[in-house]
Amino acid sequence: MGKTAEELDQLLKLVRDEDIATLRTLDRRLHSLLEQKERDEAMQRQGQTDRDLLSKLCPNVSIDPDLLALVGIHPENPLQDDKVLIREVIARRLTD
Repeated sequence: MGKTAEELDQLLKLVRDEDIATLRTLDRRLHSLLEQKERDEAMQRQGQTDRDLLSKLCPNVSIDPDLLALVGIHPENPLQDDKVLIREVIARRLTD
């Protein structure tokens, strides 16, 4: 849920008297923050979609969200590399 116009005006009052260089720096940082949040939301949506699909295909198998997040994170790598990475994580968790 977004902020109201009055709440946004209050935030803008904090920077209204700043110089142009400061405002540009703030603008760049806001854009970076926005891009990061958009990426995070997209990854979360994709992860939820993957989890839903796997839950339908394998209803009796619990799915570790950390391992699911690793699948396909390096699309330039062959699938075998993902499998190796997942096996390493599983082995580490079993020894902890």
